[in-house]
Amino acid sequence: MPSLPQGVLTFLLTDIEGSTRLWEDAPDKMMEAIQQHDSTIDEAIEAFDGVNVKPRGEGDSRFIVFVSASDAVAAASRMQIDLSHVEWLTPRPIKVRASLHTGSAELQLGEYYGSTVNRAARLRAIAHGGQTVVSASTWELARDSLPDGVTLQDMGPHVLKDLTRPEHVYQLNPPGLEVVFPPLVSLSAIPNNLPVQLTDFVGRAAELADTTRLLHETRLVTILAPGGAGKTRLAIQAAADSTADYPNGIYFVGLADIGQPDEILRAIAEGVGLALSTDEDELTQLLTFLSNKTLLLVLDNFEHLLDGVGFVSDILAGAPNVTVLATSRSRLGVTGETTLALGGLATGWDQPEEAVEADGVKLFIDAAQRTDADFALRVDDLSPLQTILRLTGGMPLAILLAAAWVDLLSITAISEEIQKNLDFLETEAGDVPDRHRSVRAVFDYSWELLSPDEKNTFAALSVFKGGFTRDAADQVAGATLRGLANLTAKSLLAPSADKERYSIHELLRQYAQSELEGDQARCDEVKDAHARYFADMAEDAFGLVALSDQPRLLRLFETDLENTRTAWRHLVRTGDATGIRKMLPSTYVVYELRSWYVTGLGMVEDALEALDPDSTQSDVVVTRSLAVGVRAWFQALLGRGSVDEVAKANNSLRESGDLIALWVGLQSEALNCTYPGLFDQMIEVTDEIISLGPRMNDIFYGVAGHNWRSRAAMYTGDYETAKKLLTEAIELFEDRDEYYFTIWNLGLQAAIATLEGRPEQALPLTTRQVERARQLGYRRGLAVALHSLGRASLAVGDLDGAEQAFIEAATACEQIGMVVDMIGLLANVARARAMMGRREEAVELLATVLSDPLSEQQGIMDNVPVAEMADRWLDELRTEMDPGQFSASRERGAARPYELAIQGLIADASGN
Repeated sequence: MPSLPQGVLTFLLTDIEGSTRLWEDAPDKMMEAIQQHDSTIDEAIEAFDGVNVKPRGEGDSRFIVFVSASDAVAAASRMQIDLSHVEWLTPRPIKVRASLHTGSAELQLGEYYGSTVNRAARLRAIAHGGQTVVSASTWELARDSLPDGVTLQDMGPHVLKDLTRPEHVYQLNPPGLEVVFPPLVSLSAIPNNLPVQLTDFVGRAAELADTTRLLHETRLVTILAPGGAGKTRLAIQAAADSTADYPNGIYFVGLADIGQPDEILRAIAEGVGLALSTDEDELTQLLTFLSNKTLLLVLDNFEHLLDGVGFVSDILAGAPNVTVLATSRSRLGVTGETTLALGGLATGWDQPEEAVEADGVKLFIDAAQRTDADFALRVDDLSPLQTILRLTGGMPLAILLAAAWVDLLSITAISEEIQKNLDFLETEAGDVPDRHRSVRAVFDYSWELLSPDEKNTFAALSVFKGGFTRDAADQVAGATLRGLANLTAKSLLAPSADKERYSIHELLRQYAQSELEGDQARCDEVKDAHARYFADMAEDAFGLVALSDQPRLLRLFETDLENTRTAWRHLVRTGDATGIRKMLPSTYVVYELRSWYVTGLGMVEDALEALDPDSTQSDVVVTRSLAVGVRAWFQALLGRGSVDEVAKANNSLRESGDLIALWVGLQSEALNCTYPGLFDQMIEVTDEIISLGPRMNDIFYGVAGHNWRSRAAMYTGDYETAKKLLTEAIELFEDRDEYYFTIWNLGLQAAIATLEGRPEQALPLTTRQVERARQLGYRRGLAVALHSLGRASLAVGDLDGAEQAFIEAATACEQIGMVVDMIGLLANVARARAMMGRREEAVELLATVLSDPLSEQQGIMDNVPVAEMADRWLDELRTEMDPGQFSASRERGAARPYELAIQGLIADASGN
């Protein structure tokens, strides 16, 4: 084999699509075909100075390196052209998928190693037979020197299954070959919330294969291991590698911060994007949502919640196509559970050249190179490294911490120091695994090597949940940039690529937290600083509402969601009215945009319970009044609003002079007037919202009230006033590229156009409304937009389109608990079916609507109570049907709860 180049290289990785099936169908023909495959590829790469490295993975894969990215592109183009001209002897032509990726990759004991190689392999995995995909780094180097006729097609950014940063992918299009392929098989292809990883998945190939195999064979797999064994990372990677099996999504649910077993259900619901309604049993809602879905739930860190395993049993029994992958330090003890015990990484080898294939060595090299980019493992290092791996029991976290010292100590010195600490920390307790003792030894060793300032900083950083920024570390923990760099070098922190954000391994965070809690005064000081920091961030972030930058507001909160919730709990626990006031407006907006109504309601109720209702302190009075308004907002959307309560609270806010709090409270009062149809009060409230604009020094706040005022005008039939207000408002919204208020404005314009008999003008408005809601990820806005689209489609005679829009809207309402609007959508589906001639079905649905008392309320996009609409449409059907058929249909519908009717519609629409 030629000598292997080093430095910045371009890797070409290939394999044959469906080779296993070809070997099974025609093994003799495949033997000859592989020879044709090899010779064709060899000729192409030799023509452009490529170097063949031994195969990686399957026997039909190729691993090729080029010093020039342009040569690599030319070779890949020639290869695919030549392969397309081969007369294959196999039952079907051989098709090769390939990837090109450029980056730095050094040799370790004669093998290419590192993230560049891993990235190339992950990139290859998303391609199809005959397709070559190219990374952004290769594209940047080769785009100006492409061979004649060759083009690079932009495929956009894709999340690869290594779960690190997204990759901007390009498709290599040689002349004369197919350019249309199925969608790339990336993580972007299915719904998922798998967390982005800062480092590659290293080692554990056998355990990964076992986990994915078990997910095919059973519906409950538990990865068992002590802390620091890498069970979470393995579970996430196994989930990423199994996306093809779960078309309805893969959802990661972290349980580490859940304090009580009864909180598990809500964590799962939030993880899958289901907003629970308090009007019915929460478990029933979750099981109804999951019952017809094929998805994977990853339940991480279950060990402290074993009293709540009944929820897992309920899910497995009530949702037959849901699979659960759990991580825990203890078995769950649920019927049907299959466990995978995770030990240390492989640490042994027979020959020096085999060492680099051991998982423990791979992880050590990977971590050492992050500490010292020039690190290279030598043959002389193998013996002390084997001692380190043995002493740490191959536990990943211990290996990471040991490798962090390679810039200061030799591998021999690291081995010697760990041996000293192991002797000191050894325990005779029979129920403590040896490797767990070793992990503790590395923790203590690393801690003792820190300076007093580093210890103080690292302990303070343990207050953060889910990572932190440099600014937050400075403000809360007093961490300097140099201090963060020192802790990063010791593998105690994991930085993002831009070094602006850091995370702490959870086990390390808990270790540091125990050190912090040893000094109660310091602990209280840090927690107060943490809460103040995120309260100030939330207060500042509210300004993004007026700037019409809701996407940035969402990113700010969702990036630090765990931190903001931790801060909120601390403020509530300490009764800090000022801090709670700072957080409330932005929290209200975020929870509205994400439709987290039940969670938001619970948080606000906790705050109200913590603040003395009899207090006369101005900050307490204002905060309680604002909290009452926010609570009423969520209650109204869940079908149990209270106009009188929020109106009383707003009187207090008027006296306080807190205009932002009053603006939020008036929004809530307007919403609470909508459902019971209190339009006179609504007009007064919305006029006051409009008047706040000049007083708040930003016309946006007043113009935002135009939507509410036009809604009141629409409800009372004053369409001209409504249209004038909406037109004035949309000019400002579009000038600021607004999302939230634009969505509602477009919906109101469409509703009025439909009511005035101009449905053809309503359709483009509702189409824009749906698009804007999808862009923002605003499910309530999407539900209302689809409702409007259905109304307009019905009016122009597109009955199938109308029914589809209504059912999709009902699906969104079901997910977020909008009960009244769900019932109104049932009535609208009935209307569409009646117009289709499906009268019996229509009568059943209308009877279901009328049997529920909530039908007396008015939906957010209806201009009369739901029952009034349903009665009118039912009367029309009575005159068109045989009396016996009508009565029988009505009896069937009246006996069915609206929840079952909604589920039936959703199931029919999805084909389940």
